Amino acid sequence: MVASRATVLFALLLAATAALAEAPPLVAPEPRVRLSTALHRFEFGDYEGVAAELESLVSPSNDGRALPPGDRVEALRAYGIACAVLGRTTAAEGAFLLLLEADPTASMDRELVRPEAVALFEGVRARNRATLRAAYQKGRGRRYAVLNLLPPAGQLQNHDYKKGYALLGVELALVALDVTSGSLLYSWRGAHDEFPGHASAARALRPVNWVSFGALISVVVYGIIDGFVVGHRRKLEERHALERLSSAPSKTGSGVTLALDGGVGIHF
Repeated sequence: MVASRATVLFALLLAATAALAEAPPLVAPEPRVRLSTALHRFEFGDYEGVAAELESLVSPSNDGRALPPGDRVEALRAYGIACAVLGRTTAAEGAFLLLLEADPTASMDRELVRPEAVALFEGVRARNRATLRAAYQKGRGRRYAVLNLLPPAGQLQNHDYKKGYALLGVELALVALDVTSGSLLYSWRGAHDEFPGHASAARALRPVNWVSFGALISVVVYGIIDGFVVGHRRKLEERHALERLSSAPSKTGSGVTLALDGGVGIHF
């Protein structure tokens, strides 16, 4: 009887061990899931939950779990405001400094953000204004008008990377199509602009050669115009940003909307 009970207990122990071995390991939620949860708590005023959820995410030493730049800016903003409301001044100021280093032109709407958070944020900006201005000037880089004549170089210097690479891909495809069709027509052409043995193929290929060349010219012209227009707009934006970094903050302030790539966003 004792032996049978021992056998049953041993079998149960083996089964439990096997079940634990097959169970998936406990892992922490993904950083962006945690950020989404924290922003949801922020909307309901759960500042303790926001601080607890974001503390490790916004830390400079987060063991490789860093958020994408846009998400990190939003996490720093929410964490800083939550800490300011909770009276954790040192943590709030540290988060605001990291926020301004990532986005020197960031600001807060005094009508939507608690006064104590705005005061801490503007204090950090005022104490570090010269450093932030120098970092912004260094990070924005220089622009050369002549590069706009060589699309997609103009798009790349304007930091429109997706548009620039898209233009490059279209241009390369059109060049390849035009060169290939032109080479075939040239090789088929006879002494009297005839295409012996390839007359029907040449008739079909000629429009392709013309259209691909025309489309290539159109894309290049679009890239040149876009480079100058966007470059001028970016220059004005940078000038206004430098003016904001050089002058004292206004009393009204202006809100900045930061949206996550996954669709979660909040306006402060």
